[in-house]
Amino acid sequence: MTAPAMKPDRPHRLIVEGRDDKWSIIQLTARHGWDWESPSPHYPWIEDAKGDTGVLESLPVALRSYRRVGIVLDADIAPGNRWQSVCDRVAGFGFTLDSRPDPDGTVAEAADGRRLGVWLMPDNQSPGKLEDFLAVLVPAGDPCWSWSEESTERARQLGAKFPPSDFIKARIHAWLAWQKEPGLPFGTAIQSAAFAHDAQAARQFVAWMDRLFA
Repeated sequence: MTAPAMKPDRPHRLIVEGRDDKWSIIQLTARHGWDWESPSPHYPWIEDAKGDTGVLESLPVALRSYRRVGIVLDADIAPGNRWQSVCDRVAGFGFTLDSRPDPDGTVAEAADGRRLGVWLMPDNQSPGKLEDFLAVLVPAGDPCWSWSEESTERARQLGAKFPPSDFIKARIHAWLAWQKEPGLPFGTAIQSAAFAHDAQAARQFVAWMDRLFA
């Protein structure tokens, strides 16, 4: 996958957990008209923090350095706990966050015009992760998607070693293995239209990016 002409000196930051998150976001927004080759400050530098701990640790530093900062985190099994972790990290930076994340994606603005955005995968409400978000982008009615659940469960029964918490990850990769180009990375699969970029969940996420960085 060719990297867009982005440089770390861009004036805004989006901090994500890993490479899959980074490229999924780049390709999804590109399919909605974002031009990542443009020098416009509208487009943030996306920082791969290499895990959820890295995202939370990077957040205070970014808030001291940039006018617009966003983070994308997996909600995992306890969205409320994840949200509280974010609230704890931004305390004292001039942002007022609600007791729960905004279902449309949180965007908070400080008195001096700085913006903070938070998106908890998959939908700011449910437990889950990036793969749960991508599952909603599988084209409606795809018969292989139903079969991917059955086959992944059967593999688990036969001794497949993935933990139960990674069932959706195993299922997504099984489904991707059956596409025209088998086994594409998530970002490339979005670029090639294996996933439905115009699904409601996709449009909602891109709208959050627009509100935060426009």
